[in-house]
Amino acid sequence: MTGQVEGVGDMSGVEILQAIQTIQSPLLDRVLGLITNLHHEAVYILVLPLIYWLYDKRFGRYMFSVFVIGFWSNDFLKEVFRTPRPDPAQVRVILAETGGGYAFPSGHAQTPLVFWGAIADHVRRRWFTWAAGILVFLIGFSRLYIGVHWPLDVIGGWAIGLVVLWLMVRSRRFWTGEGQSLGLQALLAFLLPGAALGLLALLGPVDEIAWMVMGTWSGLLLGSALEEQWVRFDPRAGTPLQHLLKIIVGIVLVLAAKEGLKLVLPDSGVGDMVRYGLVAFTATLVAPWLFARFIARPPAVQLEQKTHHL
Repeated sequence: MTGQVEGVGDMSGVEILQAIQTIQSPLLDRVLGLITNLHHEAVYILVLPLIYWLYDKRFGRYMFSVFVIGFWSNDFLKEVFRTPRPDPAQVRVILAETGGGYAFPSGHAQTPLVFWGAIADHVRRRWFTWAAGILVFLIGFSRLYIGVHWPLDVIGGWAIGLVVLWLMVRSRRFWTGEGQSLGLQALLAFLLPGAALGLLALLGPVDEIAWMVMGTWSGLLLGSALEEQWVRFDPRAGTPLQHLLKIIVGIVLVLAAKEGLKLVLPDSGVGDMVRYGLVAFTATLVAPWLFARFIARPPAVQLEQKTHHL
């Protein structure tokens, strides 16, 4: 199987990349460079908390699990196939720093398809589905233009992404935690990331990003479960100004936790997992508590306080 995947590196694969790169220009370099970076972790770090803090907590929890499963399955398959990337001696390679590790399947093809596909399934608007599809295609195409993937890497990433997306949509209720006891959710918060890391470790050393992602997943699953039990803040409650305050307070709190914990925890895989787990715990439990207590209190709480003062 590995040999077949590596076969994308024959002359036909090289010729396809060379043909695509005949349209190269400084403007396209900049535009497609920006598009390829739409898969940067900063995009997900921005989008996911906003979903949780401002829109829907269960959907935010589900979407983070969608992201993690998409990331993990891609990381796992890369270690299984271990396909080398295109040789800069054969094709033009720019932004090589965006293409570390193995090639097949392309994470820039797979993960955006899973992530934006899940949002499109939730939104159920034709214009959004088309926009998501175009975005996913352009991100995948950009990987060929900048020369960091073979065509089969991108096509395979899309195909695998469709399978992962279908599985996540079919099992959505499980990932939201709906109908699960607090004890079960707490158990899954440690069991799922631990099992994912264990499977990666069977194939070789676990990279730094995997430790961080799995730690974040653990903290989010636990924090959101406790928030649902103890806080129950309404993400849509409040005025536009209060929503802006939630964003500012939430970001400051998360960054403070991230940088503060870096000073006391060891610089290691386990240290990163604990740190990012606590950061996610802060984002899903501590920040919502502050929102509900001081910024946008639920109507029931406000009514109770007004009644108390009568």
